[in-house]
Amino acid sequence: MCCAVGDQPARGARRTRRWLTAITVLSLALIGAAWLQVDPIEPVEHFAQHEVSIIAHAGAQGHAPPNTMEAFEAALDLGADTLEMDLQITADDRIVTIHDGTVDRTTDGTGTVRDLTLEELQSLDAGATWQDEDGDTPFRGQGVRHPALSEVFEAFPDTHLVIELKTDGGQDIIQPTIDLIVEHGRQDTVTVASFSEDYLQPVREQLPGVPTNMPESETYDFYVRHLVGLHPWWSPPGTLYQVPEEFDGRQVVTPRFIRAAERLGVDVQVWTVNDKEQMHRILDAGAHGILTDYPDRVVEVIAEREAGRVAVRGPDLSHYEPQLDRARGLQDGPAWLTTVMSVVTFLGDEEFYLLVFPLLYWAIHRRIGIRLGTMLLLTASLNNIFKLAATTPRPAYLDPSLELAPENTFGMPSGHAQNAAAIWGLAAASLKGWPVRVAMIALIGLIGWSRIHLGAHFLEDMIVGWLLGATLVGLYLWLEPRVQRWLSRLTVGEQMLAAVTVSLVLIAPTTLLSGRLVNVSFPWPGLDDPVAVTGASHVVTPAAALAGFGIGLALLHDRGGFDHRGPIARRIVRVLVGLVGVVVLWQGLGAVFPGGEGPLALVLRYLRYALVGAWVGGIAPLLFVRLGLADRGGDPDPDPDPDRPATDDPGDRDAPDPEVSGPGPR
Repeated sequence: MCCAVGDQPARGARRTRRWLTAITVLSLALIGAAWLQVDPIEPVEHFAQHEVSIIAHAGAQGHAPPNTMEAFEAALDLGADTLEMDLQITADDRIVTIHDGTVDRTTDGTGTVRDLTLEELQSLDAGATWQDEDGDTPFRGQGVRHPALSEVFEAFPDTHLVIELKTDGGQDIIQPTIDLIVEHGRQDTVTVASFSEDYLQPVREQLPGVPTNMPESETYDFYVRHLVGLHPWWSPPGTLYQVPEEFDGRQVVTPRFIRAAERLGVDVQVWTVNDKEQMHRILDAGAHGILTDYPDRVVEVIAEREAGRVAVRGPDLSHYEPQLDRARGLQDGPAWLTTVMSVVTFLGDEEFYLLVFPLLYWAIHRRIGIRLGTMLLLTASLNNIFKLAATTPRPAYLDPSLELAPENTFGMPSGHAQNAAAIWGLAAASLKGWPVRVAMIALIGLIGWSRIHLGAHFLEDMIVGWLLGATLVGLYLWLEPRVQRWLSRLTVGEQMLAAVTVSLVLIAPTTLLSGRLVNVSFPWPGLDDPVAVTGASHVVTPAAALAGFGIGLALLHDRGGFDHRGPIARRIVRVLVGLVGVVVLWQGLGAVFPGGEGPLALVLRYLRYALVGAWVGGIAPLLFVRLGLADRGGDPDPDPDPDRPATDDPGDRDAPDPEVSGPGPR
């Protein structure tokens, strides 16, 4: 029985190691999976030049007979940038532009296109049956005919064409079409479409540089993957999605669908849209192109959106306008107030915290330094994870004139609000005296308001940030004693592993969230660098520093710790020496290691900031002891005695530090 009881701690230690190892391996697997996501394909140059492509469906067939020269010319006159047409093959193997497999609906003749020669087909009146909105047939008897594809190529040499291979006449249509594309040198100015993969495969094999659409089966593969979030690991076989807004009772064109397609580098073009209200709806979702019988209507809708919106594509952001007006009004006030707000906002900058935290930890109060440093790195990591999940704009992204505090992350939640509430809130909980606590709370509010004044955040960004920060303070105070007891049962190696594990748990979801945003467009005029906004480095930096800090603390505890107290002169020299090390590791390695958001760059960033964290947490304090700048101390933070003042006398080893409430690291 005695042996069984004695084995319990050993079994608990083994169980802890297994759990830490399993979580670490799982986190690394998720990070590796994120880095195995496919790269976006290259965009079609023609479509990339247009915020919204206006694609004339069979020409402007709302204004002229479909698939005729008259319809194509009308489409360009009405503002289309792309002509879409349907292809059939004749009895003499000529490729012509006509939708149906028969001529019955669009001409005054009868029979199948495949049974007619080109000459016979073009002897028919392609304007005989077309009616305008009044029911008249103005093109009847005007010599309108269905042209050969070669004629279209020659008539519109600089116009991008979407040519659809119809399946009525069989696969004999494929090779002649490919040959015509090559013969006329249209590889860069044509997109081939079809409802059949079998018809597109030869085109993809013989003309790999020619864009193709993805028919229903391929689009369905993507659709299912995007619903479950697996689309970043799927390589699209084509270049474009040409889809209806709805299919089989299901909404296809949604903001989520558009973003998922953009992640793969694929444009979404919606057919066939003739109603202006529907045009607005699909542009709200972010569609890249509209196939329409009425190009002039799309032109009008785009003009309406340009006049009344921040961006043509994407949701209506007018609900932000009152807050944009508030920021404009604040910035139009006294210049000195903006200067004051800039100073206040610096008190919430991560750079400020990174300067104050080592000073506090090394020379003022070790326990509070550990508390606030840990909270800083945790809240900064979590804040950027939340931002990548929310992907909301900042005021300056919508109105660049408001940018008085340049930023390169998303808006909600505000990092300044969350970090201030978490860090200064924890400081208020750590220090006794209501005047200090009131001052801390006032500072939290002032930092938040400065972000609104400087055009960095909307009010809801601040509120969410404050709530999250306050929640983190509560969780920290509740978890702190429990985590301390758990850590006290671990070996030094296990404590180091735990620190690394926590950092990887923070980074793993970040890489997945960041990976899904690669190449996604955010139509905000003030957003200059989408790559910086969507990158994982914003989380890797504090998470790595947290890992290093934990490793440093474990190492320091194992070597006997250090006492932050002592004469003022020693404290000053200690801080100067420590900051030199921070600069060497932070800036020195930053100059040597490559930047960016690629796997290698992120791994090196992790190493760099882990070294900075380890230096601050343990290596520098051990060096202070070695250099005689600090004394070794097992527990430099005894419970405070409010009746006994702190002292700088290094000989008084029992002198208490500034008053602290609540438990702290031992």
